Amino acid sequence: MQRWITWIVALALILGVAAVATLFLLQGDGPPDYVTATGEKGTDKGKFDSPAGVAIDSGGNLFVLDTNNSRIQRLDPDGTVLEIFGDPGSADGLFRAPLRLKFSSEGILWVSDTDNDRLQSFNTKGQFLSTVGSLGQGPGQFSRPIGLTFDLSGNMWVADSGNHRIQKFGPGMKNVLAIIPENAEPSSKKGFFNTPWGVACDTSGTVYVTDTENHRVQRFLKDGTFVSSFGTPGSKPGEFNKPTDILIDRMGNLFISDSGNNRIQKFDPQGKFICEWGKAGNLAREFQNPQQIAEGQDGTMYIADCGNNRVQKYRARKNPLFSQEGGVQIPTKPRANGPSETPVMELPEVPTDNTPGASGTPSARPTPAATPAATGSASPIPEPTNF
Repeated sequence: MQRWITWIVALALILGVAAVATLFLLQGDGPPDYVTATGEKGTDKGKFDSPAGVAIDSGGNLFVLDTNNSRIQRLDPDGTVLEIFGDPGSADGLFRAPLRLKFSSEGILWVSDTDNDRLQSFNTKGQFLSTVGSLGQGPGQFSRPIGLTFDLSGNMWVADSGNHRIQKFGPGMKNVLAIIPENAEPSSKKGFFNTPWGVACDTSGTVYVTDTENHRVQRFLKDGTFVSSFGTPGSKPGEFNKPTDILIDRMGNLFISDSGNNRIQKFDPQGKFICEWGKAGNLAREFQNPQQIAEGQDGTMYIADCGNNRVQKYRARKNPLFSQEGGVQIPTKPRANGPSETPVMELPEVPTDNTPGASGTPSARPTPAATPAATGSASPIPEPTNF
C-alpha cells in the first residue's frame, strides 16, 4: 500500500511539473521584451521626422530611413550616430519620401525612393551605387514602390504599390522575372492587390504580401501562384487596419505592422494568430503608425515608430523556465519587462491622407498626429534614450 502511495505522489509531482513547464514554455509565444527607444522629432543628428524604415547590417549597425528629412542615419548598436547621407531631390543619391530599405546578401543597401518612383542602392558608408526604375506600368517601372525583400536565390521582390502589383527581379536587378498580377488595377480578388505595402520571403520561397487597402496578408509560391490569405478589416486579434509591413523571423513566425490599429501582430507561417502588443500612445510598447520591422542576427528587433518620431528596440523573449545552467526554474515574481501599469496619454487618431488609418490610398509620406498636452493623471512623454 505504501508503495502505491509513493507512486501516486510521484506521478502527481511529475504531472504538476509538466503542467507548469507547459505554461512557461508557452510564454515563448509572447511578444519580445522591450529594451528602449531612441529619437525625437527634429532635423539634428539622432533626431527624426516620421522614420518609416529600419534595416540592420552584418555588424549590427542600425540604418534608419528618416523619411520626411529625406535621409538615412546609420547608428551603432549603442545608438551613436555614425553617418548621415541623403537630401531632398531627384538626382542620384537624393530622396523624395523614401519608405523602405533592405540589405542584400552581398551587403548592398537598397532603398525604396518612393516619390521618385525608383529604387536606389548604396554601400554601408552611404556611397551611391545605382538606381533602378522610373514612373510607369511597364516591367521594371514603378508607381510609388514601397516594400522590398530578397529570397535565398538573390531575387528581389518589390511592392509596386501604386501599380497594385509585386515585381520579381533577378539577381543584380538586370531583368524582371515575374509580375503579380499581370494587370495593374486594384482588386480584392484572390491573388490581386489594392495598394500593397509590405513583402517578405521565407526560407522555402513562400512570399507574403501585406495587401494594405484590402486589410489582409496574401501568400504566394515563388513562381507567383496564389496559396492563401488571412485577415479581415477590424481591430480584434487576427484582424487588420491597413497592415503596412511584414517581417519573418528566424523561426518562421510573421510579425506584421498593423499600422491603423497601432500594434504589432505575430502569426505562425500558416497565418494562425499567436499574440499582439501595442496601442496608440508614446510610452514603452506603444505606437503611433508603426512601420518597418527589422531583426538582427542576434534576434534584436527594431520597429520604426513613425508617428512618434522614434525607433523602438526589442530583444527575443527569454524563456523564464530554464536557467543558463539548463535547470528548471519556477519564477517567483512578475517579469521585469512586462507591460507597464503606468497611466498613459492616449494619442487621438487623426485621419489624414498620410496615415494608414485614414480612408483612401495611404500616402507615401506618413505624417504623425500632433501630440496633445498631457491632462489628468496621464504621465508626461518620456525622453527616449539611446540604445
